[in-house]
Amino acid sequence: MNQEFAPPTEAEIRAEEARMLRERAVASARSVFILIALIAISLASVQLYREAVIWVGFASVMVVVTILYVRSWRHSEDTPQQVNRYLMGHIAISACTGLIWAIGAMQLASPTSELQTFLAGLFLTSITAGGVMAGTVYRPGYLAIAVCSLLPFCLYLFVTMEGVQRIYGGFLLLFLSFCFTTNKTASQKTRDALAAKLTSRKAEQALVDFAEATKLQRATNRSLQAIRHDMAQPLLALRNFLAEMDRKATSAAQAVLVRQIRLALISQESLVEELSNIDHPAPERVHAQIDVPALVTQLEDEYRPQFAAVGCGFFVNVELDFVESDRAKLERILRNFLSNAVKYGASGGRVDLSVMAQSHESVWQISDRGPGMTEAQLRAVRRGEDLEATPLGSGLGLGIAQKLAQEIGGSVEITSSKNIGTQTLLRLPHFETADVQDQAFVLVIGQETLPNMGAWADLISSWVWMFAHAETCEVALEMISVLGQVPDLIVLDPLAGQTFSLEDVRSIGAHAPIVHLIHPSHEAVLPTDQTAIVLPDHEVELRQMLERHF
Repeated sequence: MNQEFAPPTEAEIRAEEARMLRERAVASARSVFILIALIAISLASVQLYREAVIWVGFASVMVVVTILYVRSWRHSEDTPQQVNRYLMGHIAISACTGLIWAIGAMQLASPTSELQTFLAGLFLTSITAGGVMAGTVYRPGYLAIAVCSLLPFCLYLFVTMEGVQRIYGGFLLLFLSFCFTTNKTASQKTRDALAAKLTSRKAEQALVDFAEATKLQRATNRSLQAIRHDMAQPLLALRNFLAEMDRKATSAAQAVLVRQIRLALISQESLVEELSNIDHPAPERVHAQIDVPALVTQLEDEYRPQFAAVGCGFFVNVELDFVESDRAKLERILRNFLSNAVKYGASGGRVDLSVMAQSHESVWQISDRGPGMTEAQLRAVRRGEDLEATPLGSGLGLGIAQKLAQEIGGSVEITSSKNIGTQTLLRLPHFETADVQDQAFVLVIGQETLPNMGAWADLISSWVWMFAHAETCEVALEMISVLGQVPDLIVLDPLAGQTFSLEDVRSIGAHAPIVHLIHPSHEAVLPTDQTAIVLPDHEVELRQMLERHF
């Protein structure tokens, strides 16, 4: 398994920093309590009992506040918003802690006692020294406590003290500068270690997922092979029985029935053969010329009795003689459509199958006058959701049909209206006319991907069109010159913050029609002579919109 992992994002690193701060909170509190105890002992040793009590009291309160704050976030989710709020609170508490220690130091410092001033400064440096050591976490929190404790005390010494004590204030200011610089290096090392840890965690999870997927794939393959083996025997027996029936057929009706059964058997055998190749990569598309009237007649013979059994008329209309495609997959798609029509659309009394030829494609449509679907039900079917609670069945069959259609270069779309009926369309490109010079050529300038549709290259290639991409109009002009081929259509799909000048648009527009694609969530300012279309929800609609501007 070869896989490259993107470096952790800033949000992921901040979440890890927040997690480490919470994990270290108790240990840090224990260290600060020990420091507070040492400070109290030092003050008591010089008979400053009142100062010792005040210092211990206020400092301990801030430690308790910190612990309570951490506990209040223990069961919260690490969403980016929650992490940001937690870290902002951590900065605020650190700043308040620094100010309280600074006030305590200023109360302790005395113009008449250099020892007390020295002790006050020593206490402040002791609480800020940890930020210069390896493993320090979250630089903004450390800077908050260091600046809010040392800077006010240094300014206090400069303003109120003289002589050695003022010099001592300058020394503490230098110490603050040293802490600021050293903490930057230490914090960056910690963040680098966190990034490496997150990447390693992703790799470990990917290995676990890969192992699970491999295990599941092997189990699936074993099950499918067992199904194939079990299905092959009855199909072989059925073929032998069918051969015997063919020999004993005494009327034209019996011969027609045998032929219909044989065609259905061939279709089932092709499905079984696909199961045998389930664990192999999908082969390249192999298209062969298909006699469309013959195929439709086969389906008509197979499904007309089923429609007649439920009192529904079945009508066909074919306006195309031949098409190039994968016959087995095309049959599976059409059988899926017709089976759904038998189950859910026959109550309307009429089902139509039509095959029409358009400029670059053939359109296969099955329409019924059944109960239809509401907008909500139609959206659910398009998403492949289970609708067994309704008389409409499941959207899973449509998902399979869409996948098969993509494999043969086509697309599926479905429309429906409640109490009016349902129309299902399969669009297939005309591969027999897919010469390079006859293919539509679309040049996209700007973005490389579309929301909910994927890469432009994959989308346009699936329509059997030629495709090129450029980030700017200038690059697009150079590309047209190098390729020596003029596009049929130019699509402007600007990157975030990108705009196209009127001069650039007119320059590129001299070569081909231009369409500016507008995303519903974006605001766009267009030149007055520029055509614009709003990005639709489905790729079929987008294709139709683009075709209108060729």
